[in-house]
Amino acid sequence: MISKEEIGRRIKKVREQMHMTLKNVEAKANISATHISEIERGKTSPTIGALLRIADALEKDPAYFIEADELADVSFVALEDRQKEALNRAEGAVERLTYSIPSGKINAQLITLAPTSNTAIDLHEHDCDESALVLKGNMIFNVDDERYELTEGDSIYFLASQPHGYINASAENEAQMIWFASERGVE
Repeated sequence: MISKEEIGRRIKKVREQMHMTLKNVEAKANISATHISEIERGKTSPTIGALLRIADALEKDPAYFIEADELADVSFVALEDRQKEALNRAEGAVERLTYSIPSGKINAQLITLAPTSNTAIDLHEHDCDESALVLKGNMIFNVDDERYELTEGDSIYFLASQPHGYINASAENEAQMIWFASERGVE
C-alpha cells in the first residue's frame, strides 16, 4: 500500500511541474492551501473526495497518485530494449511493446508462436478487451466456440470475457502477431 508521504510527494511534484502554487490548487480544487500543504508534506492523508478534486485541479487521473509504482507518463520501448520471455499459453515468446502508464488502459505485446501440430486451443477468459493483428503466418482463434482463421494482415477484436484462445495453424512455420489488451489483460 502506498504511503501518505508518497501520495503527498507525487502531488507536490505534479503541482510544481505545472508551475502552480498552493493557492492555485486551492482555487481549482476548493480545498484550503494549508490542507494541501499538509497532504504534500505527508502530515495527513487526503480523503477520496479531496484526492479526486486535487487530481482534477492538477489534470491527472486520481490513480496516478495511488499506483503502487510511480509510472512514467509515456511508455517508450526501444527495439534494443525489448526482451523475449516465454509465452504462458502456448509454445513461443512474448515481447512487451508497452509498459503501464498512470491509469493506462492498453497493453501491447509482440507474440511469436512456434510451429505446432497441436490443434487443441487452450480456452480462457478474463475481464478486458483484446485485439490482434497477424504479422506473419497463419493463426486460428476460437472465440465463444466460433473459429476464425487469420492470415498475414488480418485482425480480430473481441471481449475477452468470452471463452477464447489461439494457436499457430502451421506445423512448419512460426506465426507472429501484435496483441493488444485493455485493462492490463493477460496473454
